[in-house]
Amino acid sequence: MRSRSHRRRTWGGCTPETALSQSARLINLCYYKENKLDMEEEREPYPAPGCEDGRIRILTVLEEETHGLSISDISRKIDLNRNSVAKYLNMLVIAGRVEMQVVGSARVYRLAHRLPVSAIFPFLPDAAVTIGSDFRVRRANAHFCNLFDLDETAVAGSDVSKASCAILRLLGTSDRLGEAMRGERDDQNTWHLLEGEGCAYFVWTVPVVFEDQDYGAVAVIRPV
Repeated sequence: MRSRSHRRRTWGGCTPETALSQSARLINLCYYKENKLDMEEEREPYPAPGCEDGRIRILTVLEEETHGLSISDISRKIDLNRNSVAKYLNMLVIAGRVEMQVVGSARVYRLAHRLPVSAIFPFLPDAAVTIGSDFRVRRANAHFCNLFDLDETAVAGSDVSKASCAILRLLGTSDRLGEAMRGERDDQNTWHLLEGEGCAYFVWTVPVVFEDQDYGAVAVIRPV
């Protein structure tokens, strides 16, 4: 199996390396809107300049401090008590907006690179599947089922490395899926060529967080 990017092939009159796909634009737009909506909803007054919402201020300071901050650091920087900071951080972690990592005896928080899957999956114009942290298919959209002549109930729950569908098996052993599972988001929106077992497809992956807070990825697929 070979995985290569920037193959000079065209579909729809353009090459994947020179045109941002509808799926890529949609996911980037959803990423922006979800963070904006999350910051704007349920505003509550706090004794801070402008009575800004605590979550907005936390997200803003984490955007500036890309290496992450502890609760004490955040509390000091935004002038909000530790209990309130901890409460809002917990909400942001559950929502998939912030990730927490234990460093020594401290908990360090940074902005998450994962999208809420509910924000993007129903609207993708291409064949797509969601894959959980256990590398099993959670959902396949109608475009995927039509493209591969499959029923969603037969796909859901399948281990991608052992699935009956060749593209899922290729995806299961690809570096692209592994990177997305680790939370690595490709800001260049690169389509990568996956080929083998007599088939070839362009694939684009993005890390996501599911409604039950499991982490995983969405794989968007287009025929060559």
